[in-house]
Amino acid sequence: MKIVLVHGIFNTGHVMRWMQHQLTKAGHECFSPTIGPFDGRLGIEYAAENLKQQIDKQFGASEELVLIGFSMGGIVGRYYLQLLGGASRVSQFFSLSTPHAGSIWAYLPYPSKGVRQLRPKSKLLSKLNATVSSLEGVVLYSYRTPIDLTIVPSVSSVWAVAENKSFWVVLHLSVIFSRKIVNEINGNLPS
Repeated sequence: MKIVLVHGIFNTGHVMRWMQHQLTKAGHECFSPTIGPFDGRLGIEYAAENLKQQIDKQFGASEELVLIGFSMGGIVGRYYLQLLGGASRVSQFFSLSTPHAGSIWAYLPYPSKGVRQLRPKSKLLSKLNATVSSLEGVVLYSYRTPIDLTIVPSVSSVWAVAENKSFWVVLHLSVIFSRKIVNEINGNLPS
């Protein structure tokens, strides 16, 4: 299986390398692109278009994929799936500590369009919620930790259309380094 891992804000594709290594050991071909700019200043739309271009360059325009998005990378992944046609080629989408309902931290005065778009009830999140039917045919998972101090409240990672699962992982970034979560992902992937 070909898997694309999408990092969150203030990171690069390198932050996903441990998870990528674990999935590669299980026999999957993985790609972890760096989506720039790292702080989301140009918005989720720009980041999702960048993701689409990198996926198409790496795997062509039609190869079937599994998508894993961490934090803001999960929202970038949703935009790619729902509004850029990615759902036509993605069989499964795993969102990890993704603020599907926003995070109150996004109200901090940081000059980034992408951060503002992660506010609860933002226009972008409302648009994604209004187009969720475009995900029909994609198997959806949302994994989170209740001890998340970045996605506040942590229940913002609960996504009504997905299979939701909570893992006791300390802190937001630790989610992508959790053996339990990698094992859960591996257990849900086709062999």
